[in-house]
Amino acid sequence: MKKVTIMHTLDDIDKKILNLLQDNATLPLKTIAEKLGISIATTQRRISQLTDAKIIERTVAIVDAVKVGRPLTVLVLIKMVNSNTPMQHRFERLMAAHPQVMSCYEISGDYDFVLIVANQDIQDYHRFTRQNLTGENNVATFNSQFVMNSVKSSPKLTLDI
Repeated sequence: MKKVTIMHTLDDIDKKILNLLQDNATLPLKTIAEKLGISIATTQRRISQLTDAKIIERTVAIVDAVKVGRPLTVLVLIKMVNSNTPMQHRFERLMAAHPQVMSCYEISGDYDFVLIVANQDIQDYHRFTRQNLTGENNVATFNSQFVMNSVKSSPKLTLDI
């Protein structure tokens, strides 16, 4: 689990920059500066500070799963055989490194983890389960929920100003 440390106080300008970059990280500095009524130098300095403080963790491209041949998204609820063991940590490392696993969350409740897995088709997902969701990987049971329709899928964390 990540340790939460807040070292940087965000003001309204920082929040506006973060909201703009989350919508389009390729916006030119000039465009951001104009939208916010600040100088390009100030914009660049603030983005650098946000990056140095790890508030901006990384810049990524959002890919359309259907257009790249991964149209089958599955939410997988996982119950482990043993919790808080070296086997659980091994499973976490395996999921973090697996290219089909888009997200892996340790959760509370009846299950220990939830995965979001992107697949080519049902056979691809079946191979994933056979290779990764087994007793040798400390998985007692798993429950597959197939996404039928995506109403909203966004990594954006909108910041109130």
